[in-house]
Amino acid sequence: MKNTFRPLSLLSLAGFAFLLAVSTPAQTPARVTSMADIIDHRPQKPSSDASSDANKTLSPHQQTVVPDSTEKCSYKFTSGSGVTYMNYCITVNGNFTNFESPSGVEMLDQHGSWEGYGVCDYETNVGYWDYGYADSGNWKAPVKVTENATEVKIERSTSDGMYLLTQTISKVTGESPEARIVMALKNTSGQERVAFLSRFAGFLPDKGASESNLNENYDGSLDSAWGYIPDYATFSTPSGPYGLMLNSIGEPAPASTFLFNLGFAYNSEYGPSPCIQTNQDTQGNTITQGMVINNYGSGAYTYGLSLNKNETSTVTLRYLPF
Repeated sequence: MKNTFRPLSLLSLAGFAFLLAVSTPAQTPARVTSMADIIDHRPQKPSSDASSDANKTLSPHQQTVVPDSTEKCSYKFTSGSGVTYMNYCITVNGNFTNFESPSGVEMLDQHGSWEGYGVCDYETNVGYWDYGYADSGNWKAPVKVTENATEVKIERSTSDGMYLLTQTISKVTGESPEARIVMALKNTSGQERVAFLSRFAGFLPDKGASESNLNENYDGSLDSAWGYIPDYATFSTPSGPYGLMLNSIGEPAPASTFLFNLGFAYNSEYGPSPCIQTNQDTQGNTITQGMVINNYGSGAYTYGLSLNKNETSTVTLRYLPF
């Protein structure tokens, strides 16, 4: 089946723009006010590391994790049973290694789980990311702040001292279980910054890899991104009609930090390059934003943030099975 994409127009994205308050020119960095600014943002140079092209003939989820990134389970959470069952695990770095819900239906881990977070400093065009299969190499070691039966809290600073990212990941039980993710990004650079904060989800619902078939459908909206197996699928898969959604809950807080937000799907299994995330993945491959049908794909959710010196912006998302 041929791929089908439905790119979001720049005109519609412009409708999500939020203008910043005016300040003096000497104190104001270059402004980003919509997803169009990501699309038009200057591209990063391709990696000269030959290892970035290694093993491209393999199914991506069978490739080797690079140093510092990990897909190893460290903090495990389980609740419910049957249709209310939820089981997921978090790495030391704050990535999901799996997400099973309902019982017997795995949503992320098919030959490995690719999931994580990214930050881009708009002024310097420097990206910081950790997607499980690899990372940008410019993070300090993670620090576990707290851990209990319902949540884990992990801090991680960028190696250049620009940002501190604090993640609190909690299980929410009940008839509609979910994993809630609170990400707090603090500007520790000593001056005002504009940043993109994103969450990447390598959705692979149910048994997509049991016959080396990783093909699903993917899409996104203003408040979500998701991957799923459709009912009465027209392509070969042993999977049932299940899906997983990455959903934003509200807007960043405080409201003064909020520039824009958007969820989107695209045609790559790799995570988006944080500074040009709507048109390139971390391997340097060009990606197309929009609906993906019967193919490899992923989803991401992005916030544009304006941060004063030492200011923190907090965003909340959740993984919700459907």
